[in-house]
Amino acid sequence: MTKRGGSWARPRGTGKGGEMRRRKFGGIGLALLASLLGCGGRSETATPPSGSLEDRQVRALLDRMTLEEKVGQMNQYIAPIYARSIDSPDFAKKLDDLLARGLVGSFLFVTDAEEANALQEKASRSRLGIPLIVGIDAVHGLAPVRGATIFPTPIGMAATFDDDLVERSAEITAREMRATGMHWAFYPVLDVARDPRWGRTAETFGEDPLVVASMGRATVRGLQGPDRSHLRTLACLKHFLGPGVPLGGRNMGPVDVSERTLRSMFLPPFQAGVEAGALSVMAAYNEVNGVPSHASGELLTRILRREWGFRGFVVSDWGAIEMLHTTHHVAASKKDAIRQAVLAGVDMHMQGEGFSEPLLELVRERAVPAWRIDEAAGRILRVKRALGLFEQRYVDASRASSVLAAPEHLTVALEAARKSIVLLRNEGGVLPLRKDLKKVLVTGPNAESTALLGDWTVPQPAENVITVLEGIRAAVSPATEVRFVDPGRVFEETNEALALAAEQARGADVAIVVLGENETRYDEAGVLDRPRRERTGGEGADRADLTLVGRQMELVRAIVETGTPTVVVLVNGRPLAIPWIAENVPAVLEAFEPGLVGGRAVAEVLFGDVSPSGRLPMSIPRSVGQLPVHFNHPPSAEGTYVDESSEPLYAFGHGLSYTRFAYSNLRVPERIRRGEAAWVSVVVQNAGAREADEVVLMFVRDVVSSVTRPVRQLGGFQRVRLSPGESRVVHFRIPFESLALHDRRMARVVEPGRFEVSIGGLSGSWILE
Repeated sequence: MTKRGGSWARPRGTGKGGEMRRRKFGGIGLALLASLLGCGGRSETATPPSGSLEDRQVRALLDRMTLEEKVGQMNQYIAPIYARSIDSPDFAKKLDDLLARGLVGSFLFVTDAEEANALQEKASRSRLGIPLIVGIDAVHGLAPVRGATIFPTPIGMAATFDDDLVERSAEITAREMRATGMHWAFYPVLDVARDPRWGRTAETFGEDPLVVASMGRATVRGLQGPDRSHLRTLACLKHFLGPGVPLGGRNMGPVDVSERTLRSMFLPPFQAGVEAGALSVMAAYNEVNGVPSHASGELLTRILRREWGFRGFVVSDWGAIEMLHTTHHVAASKKDAIRQAVLAGVDMHMQGEGFSEPLLELVRERAVPAWRIDEAAGRILRVKRALGLFEQRYVDASRASSVLAAPEHLTVALEAARKSIVLLRNEGGVLPLRKDLKKVLVTGPNAESTALLGDWTVPQPAENVITVLEGIRAAVSPATEVRFVDPGRVFEETNEALALAAEQARGADVAIVVLGENETRYDEAGVLDRPRRERTGGEGADRADLTLVGRQMELVRAIVETGTPTVVVLVNGRPLAIPWIAENVPAVLEAFEPGLVGGRAVAEVLFGDVSPSGRLPMSIPRSVGQLPVHFNHPPSAEGTYVDESSEPLYAFGHGLSYTRFAYSNLRVPERIRRGEAAWVSVVVQNAGAREADEVVLMFVRDVVSSVTRPVRQLGGFQRVRLSPGESRVVHFRIPFESLALHDRRMARVVEPGRFEVSIGGLSGSWILE
């Protein structure tokens, strides 16, 4: 296993017949760039080349490229296996001609190393032999590839509050991507999610901008590595900007928020990703305050590039440029939509025909300047150089299977699954369960389901997946009878199945009911499928109701009514409104979508091998009528309802343990001067009888300010592991700039005054002079 921070991202092997391909084609791009150094040639750009060697090499290549070839770099196509079903039946054949002419810059959803090698070889036969960059939705591991390591979905990763673990997981994803011929992960998702009706909530790190920013930075570090000029893989920050708060919770819905909210809540995670070195950004489908993101020069050029100094390239979302005409109606035609997007700052089009030809016409008509094409193509070529694709475009396909789901990768996936599980309720100490129980009933639509793998996951080898039922069977003693009653998939439960589950519960020592949602989007062959009726989460599966779908509530009510101790395990990608369960079921675990080995992790928590340590990264509402319900709201949002509490069912940061932690000796400075950081410390003790992790959350409140501020903001978090009786001093540094606000004139300032800190029920304050 190569050490972290190494240069393993440049594969040395080749695929089947690869040694011949490398000698014949692999050196074309590198040799061309070397031969062009110092060459003259006519340039179509008005922007002078940089003095750096990298930019001179790219400049020299651009000077040799035709306008058509430059525009080709700006166009991405889907893998041929998908193109046959999405585009016209004959279009896959046209791809060969486009590749031969050097008119394709990128592919997405190439999920096989041999296919990746074949496409790279075709591209190498073009006039200039420029390599392809291959992108994939590696949102929680290389889930679209059969046999890969699949981690908890991001909402679960956020529940770990462990950014080092997030970085290690992303590094593993990068390793598996490069082994299979892929270079570009459409991840991390840095949308701050405040409306769980939105089907893509599972892809986010939750409701707090500090958590999202921290997890985003860790993901970029893991995917790209420490050297921006020698990338492991390419990270893509998405979706820029704001889809986590769409109107009505509907995907692609408009976002209408103030500039103050944009700059304090939604922009900071993306700025953190840019500062971490991310070299690609994906624009969002939605509009922001009336301007679609794909046509927003404010977002894509002024903020992203001029304010933050972003040096990578911007890619559109699937078909989103065309939506400027067909959906948003801000463009008179598809051609006009392309003009607006390119001028706003979009550098690459995802996916397919109908982009290159109109863009060529726009350049010839001088509606789009030639230098803008050079700028976009140059950005893409620079990233290809940083990925090492000019030196080595092929992979050794025979090695892929040994890298995917390697034992050391699964060890990290199991650690992530364990740390992601949140114990919501444990009345009467029902958990942990004894392993020598006589009879355990397991039921529920997600007990023996691959729903725990989450969205974007193709069908995986059965031997690689540990379901919750399998995990429980492996955890108990040989003498324990584990009886499984399959109630059927969601929406397919029958009266007979519900009655059988209740009957079996009467004779059991405990009933474990595994409920939730299912985000599976692929058919059994692993091909993208239209959402089926049982798909209740994920992209395109927004909901107007957050209660359990189908007859799941009937099932759990019937079992609770038997009087048998009952445990509910939730497998889902977004917060679900479960007030009846929270009041009537003594033990509730939120497992989110824990990934490939998630069933083992759930069982380890249920039976006490692991103490639960996850914390909620997103508040759980009592009902959809409370939305939005997030902890960092303004003071005036604390009004009440006449028919329901205004407090969430479970708030951000909630999570129980099998031990008890005590906090003491909170130390806060009395005063600090402008420009100084505040240091805060607290003593945390494991006051229980077992070793466990504690997530320490530190909150800050600006007591009086010129504009309204949240009732509290997360100022930092740390995960610590403590043995029974062990104490540790946990230190937090609060940077001066983190206290800033946008005042009434929208200037970013830090105002003097009193700031309050709270940790673990303790509070103190200091005066900023």
